[in-house]
Amino acid sequence: MTQRFPEMMSLGMDEPFRMEGEVFDLEVMEGKIPHEIDGLFAQTVPDQQFPPEVAHLSPMDASANGDCMLRTFRFQDGHVDFKTRYVRTERFQVERAARRSLFPHYRNPFFDDPSVAGKDRTTSNTAVHLHAGLLLACKEDGPAYAVDPHTLDTVGPWRASGGIDSHTFTAHPKVDPKTGEMFAFGYAAKGECTRDIAYYVISKDGKVSHRAWFEAPVAAMIHDCAVTDHYMIFPIMPYTSDLERLKRGGVHFQFEPEMDQILGVMPRYGTPEQVRWFRAPPGFLGHTINAFDHDGMICFDYVHGDGNAFGPVFPAKDGKFVPPGGVRMSLARWRIDYHARDTRLTRHKHWSHLADGHFGEGPHIDERRALSQHRFVWMPGLDRSRLATDPSGRPLPVLFNTLHRYDLHSGAEDEWFGGPMLTFQDPVFVPSSTPDEEGKGYLIAISNCVPERRSELVILDAMALARGPIARIRVPVGLRMGIHASWFDGTRLRA
Repeated sequence: MTQRFPEMMSLGMDEPFRMEGEVFDLEVMEGKIPHEIDGLFAQTVPDQQFPPEVAHLSPMDASANGDCMLRTFRFQDGHVDFKTRYVRTERFQVERAARRSLFPHYRNPFFDDPSVAGKDRTTSNTAVHLHAGLLLACKEDGPAYAVDPHTLDTVGPWRASGGIDSHTFTAHPKVDPKTGEMFAFGYAAKGECTRDIAYYVISKDGKVSHRAWFEAPVAAMIHDCAVTDHYMIFPIMPYTSDLERLKRGGVHFQFEPEMDQILGVMPRYGTPEQVRWFRAPPGFLGHTINAFDHDGMICFDYVHGDGNAFGPVFPAKDGKFVPPGGVRMSLARWRIDYHARDTRLTRHKHWSHLADGHFGEGPHIDERRALSQHRFVWMPGLDRSRLATDPSGRPLPVLFNTLHRYDLHSGAEDEWFGGPMLTFQDPVFVPSSTPDEEGKGYLIAISNCVPERRSELVILDAMALARGPIARIRVPVGLRMGIHASWFDGTRLRA
Protein backbone atom coordinates (compact mmCIF):
# COMPACT_ATOMS: atom_id res chain seq x y z
CA MET A 1 0.00 0.00 0.00
CA THR A 2 1.48 3.31 -1.07
CA GLN A 3 -0.55 5.64 1.16
CA ARG A 4 -0.58 5.88 4.95
CA PHE A 5 -3.74 5.96 7.06
CA PRO A 6 -4.63 9.42 8.46
CA GLU A 7 -3.42 10.15 11.98
CA MET A 8 -6.94 10.16 13.42
CA MET A 9 -7.33 6.54 12.23
CA SER A 10 -4.03 5.35 13.69
CA LEU A 11 -4.45 6.09 17.39
CA GLY A 12 -3.86 3.40 20.01
CA MET A 13 -5.72 0.11 19.76
CA ASP A 14 -8.19 1.44 17.24
CA GLU A 15 -5.71 1.64 14.39
CA PRO A 16 -6.65 -0.50 11.36
CA PHE A 17 -6.13 -4.21 12.06
CA ARG A 18 -6.42 -5.58 8.48
CA MET A 19 -5.24 -9.09 9.39
CA GLU A 20 -7.18 -12.29 8.76
CA GLY A 21 -6.37 -15.55 10.50
CA GLU A 22 -7.21 -17.99 13.27
CA VAL A 23 -5.77 -19.24 16.52
CA PHE A 24 -6.69 -22.74 17.66
CA ASP A 25 -7.20 -23.24 21.41
CA LEU A 26 -6.64 -19.87 23.08
CA GLU A 27 -4.65 -19.72 26.31
CA VAL A 28 -6.67 -19.62 29.54
CA MET A 29 -4.79 -17.18 31.79
CA GLU A 30 -6.95 -17.50 34.87
CA GLY A 31 -9.76 -19.77 36.06
CA LYS A 32 -11.48 -22.36 33.91
CA ILE A 33 -13.95 -22.18 31.02
CA PRO A 34 -17.22 -23.86 32.09
CA HIS A 35 -17.83 -26.93 29.91
CA GLU A 36 -21.51 -26.08 29.51
CA ILE A 37 -20.59 -23.00 27.43
CA ASP A 38 -21.08 -24.31 23.89
CA GLY A 39 -21.57 -21.88 21.03
CA LEU A 40 -20.23 -19.02 18.96
CA PHE A 41 -19.42 -15.47 20.10
CA ALA A 42 -19.51 -13.38 16.90
CA GLN A 43 -18.83 -9.67 16.40
CA THR A 44 -18.73 -7.24 13.49
CA VAL A 45 -15.79 -4.82 13.35
CA PRO A 46 -15.39 -1.81 11.00
CA ASP A 47 -11.85 -2.19 9.64
CA GLN A 48 -10.97 -0.28 6.47
CA GLN A 49 -8.59 -2.15 4.21
CA PHE A 50 -7.43 1.08 2.52
CA PRO A 51 -7.08 4.68 3.79
CA PRO A 52 -9.80 7.07 2.58
CA GLU A 53 -8.59 9.54 -0.01
CA VAL A 54 -10.34 12.72 1.15
CA ALA A 55 -9.30 16.14 2.36
CA HIS A 56 -11.72 16.13 5.31
CA LEU A 57 -12.45 13.00 7.34
CA SER A 58 -15.55 12.97 9.54
CA PRO A 59 -15.75 10.73 12.65
CA MET A 60 -18.08 8.36 10.79
CA ASP A 61 -15.75 8.28 7.77
CA ALA A 62 -12.92 7.27 10.07
CA SER A 63 -14.83 4.65 12.05
CA ALA A 64 -18.14 3.18 10.88
CA ASN A 65 -17.25 3.46 7.18
CA GLY A 66 -14.83 0.54 7.53
CA ASP A 67 -15.09 -2.83 5.82
CA CYS A 68 -16.59 -5.62 7.93
CA MET A 69 -14.05 -7.76 9.73
CA LEU A 70 -16.03 -10.61 11.25
CA ARG A 71 -14.47 -12.12 14.39
CA THR A 72 -15.67 -15.27 16.11
CA PHE A 73 -14.81 -17.26 19.23
CA ARG A 74 -16.00 -20.88 19.18
CA PHE A 75 -16.54 -22.26 22.71
CA GLN A 76 -16.73 -26.04 23.17
CA ASP A 77 -15.64 -28.58 25.81
CA GLY A 78 -13.81 -25.99 27.91
CA HIS A 79 -11.81 -24.62 24.96
CA VAL A 80 -12.15 -21.63 22.66
CA ASP A 81 -10.89 -21.09 19.10
CA PHE A 82 -10.52 -17.65 17.50
CA LYS A 83 -11.08 -16.73 13.86
CA THR A 84 -11.26 -13.39 12.03
CA ARG A 85 -11.95 -12.69 8.39
CA TYR A 86 -13.23 -9.92 6.13
CA VAL A 87 -16.74 -10.18 4.69
CA ARG A 88 -16.31 -10.03 0.91
CA THR A 89 -18.95 -7.46 0.02
CA GLU A 90 -19.10 -6.09 -3.51
CA ARG A 91 -17.56 -2.89 -2.18
CA PHE A 92 -14.69 -4.83 -0.58
CA GLN A 93 -13.95 -6.69 -3.80
CA VAL A 94 -13.86 -3.68 -6.14
CA GLU A 95 -11.59 -1.77 -3.74
CA ARG A 96 -9.27 -4.74 -3.37
CA ALA A 97 -9.03 -5.03 -7.16
CA ALA A 98 -8.17 -1.31 -7.37
CA ARG A 99 -5.87 -1.44 -4.28
CA ARG A 100 -7.32 1.82 -2.95
CA SER A 101 -10.37 3.39 -1.34
CA LEU A 102 -13.22 4.13 -3.75
CA PHE A 103 -16.05 4.96 -1.30
CA PRO A 104 -14.57 7.70 0.92
CA HIS A 105 -17.61 8.99 2.84
CA TYR A 106 -20.13 7.33 5.15
CA ARG A 107 -23.43 6.80 3.28
CA ASN A 108 -22.67 9.45 0.66
CA PRO A 109 -22.52 8.13 -2.92
CA PHE A 110 -22.01 11.56 -4.48
CA PHE A 111 -18.25 11.58 -3.82
CA ASP A 112 -17.50 7.98 -4.79
CA ASP A 113 -14.92 7.20 -7.46
CA PRO A 114 -16.73 7.27 -10.86
CA SER A 115 -15.64 3.68 -11.52
CA VAL A 116 -17.99 2.32 -8.85
CA ALA A 117 -21.23 4.00 -9.94
CA GLY A 118 -24.11 1.63 -9.27
CA LYS A 119 -22.07 -0.74 -7.09
CA ASP A 120 -23.33 -1.90 -3.71
CA ARG A 121 -21.83 0.47 -1.09
CA THR A 122 -22.63 -1.43 2.12
CA THR A 123 -19.85 -2.71 4.36
CA SER A 124 -22.21 -4.94 6.43
CA ASN A 125 -20.24 -4.00 9.52
CA THR A 126 -22.78 -3.29 12.30
CA ALA A 127 -24.30 -6.53 13.63
CA VAL A 128 -24.33 -10.27 12.97
CA HIS A 129 -27.21 -12.76 13.21
CA LEU A 130 -27.73 -16.47 12.57
CA HIS A 131 -30.75 -17.43 10.50
CA ALA A 132 -31.59 -20.30 8.16
CA GLY A 133 -28.14 -21.80 8.74
CA LEU A 134 -26.15 -18.70 7.77
CA LEU A 135 -24.46 -15.86 9.58
CA LEU A 136 -25.91 -12.55 8.35
CA ALA A 137 -23.56 -9.56 8.53
CA CYS A 138 -25.80 -6.50 8.51
CA LYS A 139 -25.61 -2.76 8.13
CA GLU A 140 -28.71 -0.67 7.49
CA ASP A 141 -27.52 0.94 4.24
CA GLY A 142 -27.69 -2.18 2.04
CA PRO A 143 -28.43 -5.90 1.93
CA ALA A 144 -27.24 -8.35 4.55
CA TYR A 145 -24.30 -10.54 3.51
CA ALA A 146 -24.47 -14.27 4.17
CA VAL A 147 -21.42 -15.98 5.68
CA ASP A 148 -20.71 -19.64 6.42
CA PRO A 149 -20.74 -19.89 10.26
CA HIS A 150 -17.95 -22.50 10.34
CA THR A 151 -15.46 -21.28 7.73
CA LEU A 152 -16.42 -17.56 7.60
CA ASP A 153 -16.42 -17.80 3.81
CA THR A 154 -18.68 -15.15 2.28
CA VAL A 155 -21.66 -16.64 0.46
CA GLY A 156 -22.94 -13.34 -0.96
CA PRO A 157 -25.73 -10.77 -0.55
CA TRP A 158 -28.72 -12.31 1.21
CA ARG A 159 -32.22 -11.50 -0.02
CA ALA A 160 -34.18 -14.42 1.47
CA SER A 161 -34.45 -16.35 -1.81
CA GLY A 162 -35.44 -13.17 -3.67
CA GLY A 163 -38.15 -12.13 -1.23
CA ILE A 164 -36.34 -8.99 0.00
CA ASP A 165 -36.90 -6.31 -2.64
CA SER A 166 -35.71 -3.19 -0.78
CA HIS A 167 -32.37 -1.44 -1.20
CA THR A 168 -31.67 -1.74 2.53
CA PHE A 169 -31.98 -4.22 5.42
CA THR A 170 -31.83 -3.41 9.13
CA ALA A 171 -28.85 -4.15 11.35
CA HIS A 172 -31.23 -5.31 14.11
CA PRO A 173 -33.88 -7.80 12.98
CA LYS A 174 -35.74 -9.62 15.74
CA VAL A 175 -36.53 -13.34 16.03
CA ASP A 176 -39.50 -14.90 17.79
CA PRO A 177 -37.98 -17.76 19.84
CA LYS A 178 -41.29 -19.65 19.72
CA THR A 179 -41.78 -19.67 15.92
CA GLY A 180 -38.26 -19.01 14.62
CA GLU A 181 -39.61 -16.21 12.41
CA MET A 182 -37.42 -13.19 11.73
CA PHE A 183 -39.01 -9.71 11.73
CA ALA A 184 -37.01 -7.21 9.73
CA PHE A 185 -37.24 -4.04 7.68
CA GLY A 186 -35.29 -1.62 5.57
CA TYR A 187 -35.62 2.15 5.93
CA ALA A 188 -34.53 4.46 3.10
CA ALA A 189 -35.73 1.39 1.25
CA LYS A 190 -35.69 3.04 -2.20
CA GLY A 191 -32.36 4.79 -1.71
CA GLU A 192 -30.59 7.25 0.56
CA CYS A 193 -32.79 9.81 2.36
CA THR A 194 -36.14 8.46 1.19
CA ARG A 195 -38.99 7.96 3.67
CA ASP A 196 -39.77 4.46 2.40
CA ILE A 197 -39.90 1.49 4.79
CA ALA A 198 -40.11 -2.13 3.65
CA TYR A 199 -41.25 -4.58 6.36
CA TYR A 200 -40.65 -8.33 6.15
CA VAL A 201 -41.57 -11.44 8.08
CA ILE A 202 -39.10 -14.19 7.19
CA SER A 203 -39.72 -17.84 8.04
CA LYS A 204 -37.20 -19.91 9.98
CA ASP A 205 -36.05 -21.51 6.69
CA GLY A 206 -35.30 -18.09 5.17
CA LYS A 207 -38.35 -17.34 3.00
CA VAL A 208 -40.37 -14.10 3.09
CA SER A 209 -43.89 -14.94 4.29
CA HIS A 210 -45.23 -11.39 4.68
CA ARG A 211 -44.28 -8.00 3.23
CA ALA A 212 -45.54 -4.42 3.59
CA TRP A 213 -44.22 -1.16 2.11
CA PHE A 214 -45.14 2.25 3.59
CA GLU A 215 -43.70 5.71 4.31
CA ALA A 216 -42.39 7.23 7.53
CA PRO A 217 -43.41 10.80 8.44
CA VAL A 218 -39.78 11.95 8.20
CA ALA A 219 -36.54 10.79 6.58
CA ALA A 220 -34.54 9.76 9.64
CA MET A 221 -32.63 6.90 11.21
CA ILE A 222 -34.52 3.77 12.33
CA HIS A 223 -31.61 1.82 13.78
CA ASP A 224 -33.51 -0.76 15.82
CA CYS A 225 -36.99 -2.25 16.13
CA ALA A 226 -39.12 -4.44 18.39
CA VAL A 227 -41.73 -7.15 17.97
CA THR A 228 -44.35 -8.66 20.28
CA ASP A 229 -46.76 -11.55 19.83
CA HIS A 230 -49.17 -9.17 18.08
CA TYR A 231 -47.32 -6.00 16.97
CA MET A 232 -44.24 -4.59 15.24
CA ILE A 233 -42.64 -1.32 16.47
CA PHE A 234 -40.47 1.06 14.40
CA PRO A 235 -38.70 3.67 16.64
CA ILE A 236 -37.58 6.69 14.62
CA MET A 237 -34.48 8.31 16.11
CA PRO A 238 -33.95 12.12 16.04
CA TYR A 239 -31.25 11.90 13.33
CA THR A 240 -32.54 13.26 10.04
CA SER A 241 -31.04 12.74 6.60
CA ASP A 242 -31.14 15.15 3.68
CA LEU A 243 -30.17 14.50 0.06
CA GLU A 244 -29.15 18.10 -0.69
CA ARG A 245 -26.92 18.14 2.38
CA LEU A 246 -25.19 15.01 1.07
CA LYS A 247 -24.66 16.58 -2.34
CA ARG A 248 -22.97 19.53 -0.64
CA GLY A 249 -20.60 17.17 1.17
CA GLY A 250 -22.39 17.39 4.53
CA VAL A 251 -22.96 14.63 7.05
CA HIS A 252 -25.57 11.98 6.39
CA PHE A 253 -27.26 12.18 9.81
CA GLN A 254 -27.85 15.29 11.90
CA PHE A 255 -29.24 15.33 15.45
CA GLU A 256 -32.48 17.31 15.84
CA PRO A 257 -32.93 18.22 19.53
CA GLU A 258 -36.48 19.57 19.05
CA MET A 259 -37.75 16.55 17.13
CA ASP A 260 -40.43 14.37 18.72
CA GLN A 261 -39.72 10.76 19.51
CA ILE A 262 -41.78 8.87 16.93
CA LEU A 263 -42.87 5.24 17.09
CA GLY A 264 -44.60 3.48 14.22
CA VAL A 265 -46.78 0.55 15.30
CA MET A 266 -48.55 -2.01 13.15
CA PRO A 267 -50.03 -5.49 13.62
CA ARG A 268 -47.40 -8.19 13.30
CA TYR A 269 -48.81 -9.29 9.92
CA GLY A 270 -50.35 -5.91 9.14
CA THR A 271 -50.87 -3.84 6.02
CA PRO A 272 -49.58 -0.32 5.25
CA GLU A 273 -53.00 1.14 6.11
CA GLN A 274 -52.72 -0.28 9.64
CA VAL A 275 -49.52 1.59 10.57
CA ARG A 276 -50.13 4.16 13.34
CA TRP A 277 -47.58 6.83 14.35
CA PHE A 278 -47.27 7.70 18.05
CA ARG A 279 -45.33 10.71 19.33
CA ALA A 280 -43.61 11.69 22.57
CA PRO A 281 -41.55 14.69 23.75
CA PRO A 282 -38.00 15.04 22.35
CA GLY A 283 -35.28 12.69 23.56
CA PHE A 284 -32.81 10.08 22.41
CA LEU A 285 -34.51 6.81 21.51
CA GLY A 286 -31.66 4.30 21.76
CA HIS A 287 -31.34 0.57 21.30
CA THR A 288 -34.28 -1.70 22.02
CA ILE A 289 -34.17 -3.81 25.18
CA ASN A 290 -37.31 -5.91 24.63
CA ALA A 291 -41.04 -5.63 23.95
CA PHE A 292 -44.07 -7.67 24.96
CA ASP A 293 -47.86 -7.59 25.16
CA HIS A 294 -49.46 -7.14 28.60
CA ASP A 295 -53.14 -6.53 29.48
CA GLY A 296 -53.97 -5.38 25.98
CA MET A 297 -51.05 -2.92 25.89
CA ILE A 298 -47.63 -2.96 24.25
CA CYS A 299 -44.71 -2.63 26.68
CA PHE A 300 -41.64 -1.33 24.84
CA ASP A 301 -38.37 -1.10 26.81
CA TYR A 302 -35.42 0.85 25.43
CA VAL A 303 -32.35 2.93 26.37
CA HIS A 304 -33.26 6.61 26.76
CA GLY A 305 -30.95 9.61 26.57
CA ASP A 306 -31.54 13.25 27.42
CA GLY A 307 -29.56 14.47 24.40
CA ASN A 308 -27.36 13.48 21.49
CA ALA A 309 -26.06 10.12 22.76
CA PHE A 310 -24.48 9.36 19.37
CA GLY A 311 -22.82 12.77 19.58
CA PRO A 312 -19.23 11.55 19.21
CA VAL A 313 -19.99 10.64 15.57
CA PHE A 314 -23.18 12.51 14.57
CA PRO A 315 -23.23 16.30 15.10
CA ALA A 316 -26.25 18.37 16.03
CA LYS A 317 -27.58 20.79 13.44
CA ASP A 318 -25.34 23.49 14.94
CA GLY A 319 -22.35 21.35 13.96
CA LYS A 320 -21.35 20.49 17.54
CA PHE A 321 -20.32 17.00 18.65
CA VAL A 322 -20.75 15.52 22.14
CA PRO A 323 -17.84 13.69 23.84
CA PRO A 324 -18.25 10.04 24.92
CA GLY A 325 -20.34 9.84 28.09
CA GLY A 326 -21.58 13.39 27.70
CA VAL A 327 -25.29 12.47 27.78
CA ARG A 328 -27.25 11.15 30.75
CA MET A 329 -28.71 7.72 29.97
CA SER A 330 -31.41 5.61 31.60
CA LEU A 331 -33.70 2.67 30.97
CA ALA A 332 -37.28 3.46 30.03
CA ARG A 333 -40.59 1.85 29.11
CA TRP A 334 -43.45 3.04 26.93
CA ARG A 335 -46.91 1.50 27.30
CA ILE A 336 -48.71 1.84 23.99
CA ASP A 337 -52.38 1.29 23.29
CA TYR A 338 -52.49 0.58 19.57
CA HIS A 339 -56.24 1.35 19.47
CA ALA A 340 -56.08 4.64 21.41
CA ARG A 341 -57.54 7.75 19.79
CA ASP A 342 -54.79 9.94 21.27
CA THR A 343 -51.40 9.14 19.73
CA ARG A 344 -49.37 11.23 22.21
CA LEU A 345 -47.34 9.07 24.58
CA THR A 346 -46.19 9.59 28.15
CA ARG A 347 -43.41 7.47 29.57
CA HIS A 348 -44.76 4.67 31.74
CA LYS A 349 -41.55 3.82 33.62
CA HIS A 350 -38.16 5.43 33.88
CA TRP A 351 -35.41 3.65 35.79
CA SER A 352 -33.18 6.71 36.07
CA HIS A 353 -31.46 5.56 39.26
CA LEU A 354 -30.20 2.40 37.54
CA ALA A 355 -27.83 4.27 35.26
CA ASP A 356 -27.24 7.28 37.52
CA GLY A 357 -23.79 8.71 36.93
CA HIS A 358 -23.04 6.38 34.03
CA PHE A 359 -23.25 6.49 30.29
CA GLY A 360 -24.52 3.14 29.00
CA GLU A 361 -25.73 1.65 25.74
CA GLY A 362 -25.98 -1.71 24.00
CA PRO A 363 -28.47 -3.56 26.26
CA HIS A 364 -28.79 -7.36 26.40
CA ILE A 365 -31.40 -9.62 27.96
CA ASP A 366 -31.72 -13.35 28.50
CA GLU A 367 -32.98 -14.05 24.96
CA ARG A 368 -35.10 -16.90 26.30
CA ARG A 369 -37.35 -14.07 27.56
CA ALA A 370 -37.61 -12.25 24.23
CA LEU A 371 -41.17 -11.10 23.45
CA SER A 372 -42.22 -11.83 27.05
CA GLN A 373 -41.84 -10.11 30.42
CA HIS A 374 -38.21 -9.91 31.50
CA ARG A 375 -36.50 -8.90 34.70
CA PHE A 376 -32.78 -8.42 34.00
CA VAL A 377 -30.81 -6.19 31.63
CA TRP A 378 -27.04 -6.36 31.07
CA MET A 379 -25.24 -3.36 29.63
CA PRO A 380 -21.73 -1.88 29.45
CA GLY A 381 -21.25 1.55 30.99
CA LEU A 382 -18.81 4.42 31.26
CA ASP A 383 -17.98 5.90 34.67
CA ARG A 384 -15.96 9.00 33.81
CA SER A 385 -14.92 9.48 37.45
CA ARG A 386 -12.75 6.34 37.21
CA LEU A 387 -10.93 7.07 33.96
CA ALA A 388 -7.13 6.87 33.96
CA THR A 389 -4.99 9.43 32.16
CA ASP A 390 -2.02 9.16 29.83
CA PRO A 391 1.37 10.79 30.62
CA SER A 392 0.13 14.12 29.23
CA GLY A 393 -2.88 14.10 31.57
CA ARG A 394 -5.52 13.30 28.96
CA PRO A 395 -8.09 10.58 29.75
CA LEU A 396 -7.37 7.26 28.10
CA PRO A 397 -9.57 6.49 25.05
CA VAL A 398 -11.99 4.26 26.97
CA LEU A 399 -15.52 3.72 25.66
CA PHE A 400 -16.90 1.47 28.43
CA ASN A 401 -15.16 0.65 31.70
CA THR A 402 -17.97 -1.09 33.64
CA LEU A 403 -20.32 -4.02 33.10
CA HIS A 404 -23.78 -3.85 34.71
CA ARG A 405 -26.78 -6.00 35.51
CA TYR A 406 -29.99 -4.13 36.27
CA ASP A 407 -32.92 -5.73 38.09
CA LEU A 408 -36.11 -4.07 36.81
CA HIS A 409 -38.20 -5.58 39.59
CA SER A 410 -36.18 -4.65 42.67
CA GLY A 411 -34.13 -1.76 41.28
CA ALA A 412 -30.92 -3.49 42.38
CA GLU A 413 -27.72 -3.11 40.37
CA ASP A 414 -24.69 -5.38 40.05
CA GLU A 415 -21.47 -3.96 38.58
CA TRP A 416 -17.93 -5.01 37.75
CA PHE A 417 -15.30 -2.34 37.19
CA GLY A 418 -12.38 -3.84 35.34
CA GLY A 419 -9.85 -1.16 36.26
CA PRO A 420 -8.88 2.31 35.02
CA MET A 421 -6.87 0.96 32.07
CA LEU A 422 -9.56 -1.34 30.61
CA THR A 423 -12.24 -0.70 28.03
CA PHE A 424 -14.96 -3.25 27.27
CA GLN A 425 -16.50 -4.15 23.97
CA ASP A 426 -20.12 -5.25 23.48
CA PRO A 427 -20.82 -8.20 25.85
CA VAL A 428 -23.06 -11.18 25.20
CA PHE A 429 -25.33 -13.08 27.57
CA VAL A 430 -24.86 -16.87 27.44
CA PRO A 431 -27.62 -18.92 29.08
CA SER A 432 -26.73 -21.92 31.20
CA SER A 433 -28.34 -25.30 30.71
CA THR A 434 -31.02 -24.37 33.29
CA PRO A 435 -33.93 -23.57 30.95
CA ASP A 436 -36.46 -21.89 33.24
CA GLU A 437 -34.37 -19.59 35.42
CA GLU A 438 -33.98 -16.13 33.91
CA GLY A 439 -30.45 -14.75 34.14
CA LYS A 440 -28.80 -18.04 34.99
CA GLY A 441 -25.73 -18.06 32.79
CA TYR A 442 -22.65 -16.05 31.87
CA LEU A 443 -21.63 -12.65 30.54
CA ILE A 444 -18.73 -12.77 28.07
CA ALA A 445 -16.92 -9.66 26.85
CA ILE A 446 -13.73 -8.59 25.12
CA SER A 447 -11.63 -6.31 27.30
CA ASN A 448 -8.82 -4.13 25.96
CA CYS A 449 -5.96 -2.91 28.13
CA VAL A 450 -5.41 0.36 26.32
CA PRO A 451 -1.81 1.28 27.32
CA GLU A 452 -0.54 -2.23 26.62
CA ARG A 453 -2.63 -2.76 23.47
CA ARG A 454 -3.61 -6.14 24.88
CA SER A 455 -6.94 -7.95 24.55
CA GLU A 456 -8.57 -10.83 26.38
CA LEU A 457 -11.96 -12.48 26.83
CA VAL A 458 -13.51 -12.35 30.28
CA ILE A 459 -16.24 -14.71 31.47
CA LEU A 460 -18.37 -13.63 34.42
CA ASP A 461 -21.27 -15.17 36.32
CA ALA A 462 -24.16 -13.14 34.89
CA MET A 463 -25.85 -13.01 38.30
CA ALA A 464 -22.69 -12.09 40.24
CA LEU A 465 -20.73 -9.58 38.17
CA ALA A 466 -19.12 -7.91 41.18
CA ARG A 467 -17.15 -11.09 41.92
CA GLY A 468 -15.13 -10.54 38.76
CA PRO A 469 -14.17 -13.03 36.05
CA ILE A 470 -14.43 -16.76 36.55
CA ALA A 471 -12.07 -17.11 33.57
CA ARG A 472 -9.75 -14.86 31.59
CA ILE A 473 -8.68 -15.93 28.10
CA ARG A 474 -5.69 -14.38 26.33
CA VAL A 475 -6.05 -13.20 22.73
CA PRO A 476 -2.53 -13.01 21.21
CA VAL A 477 -3.40 -9.90 19.15
CA GLY A 478 -4.86 -6.56 20.15
CA LEU A 479 -8.47 -6.31 18.98
CA ARG A 480 -9.71 -2.93 17.81
CA MET A 481 -13.16 -1.86 18.97
CA GLY A 482 -16.01 -3.63 17.23
CA ILE A 483 -19.70 -2.76 17.21
CA HIS A 484 -22.36 -5.34 18.10
CA ALA A 485 -21.71 -8.89 19.31
CA SER A 486 -24.07 -11.89 19.36
CA TRP A 487 -24.15 -15.36 20.89
CA PHE A 488 -25.31 -18.44 18.97
CA ASP A 489 -25.91 -21.73 20.78
CA GLY A 490 -23.90 -24.76 19.68
CA THR A 491 -27.02 -26.79 18.93
CA ARG A 492 -27.97 -24.25 16.26
CA LEU A 493 -24.49 -24.40 14.73
CA ARG A 494 -24.58 -28.18 14.52
CA ALA A 495 -28.05 -28.11 13.02
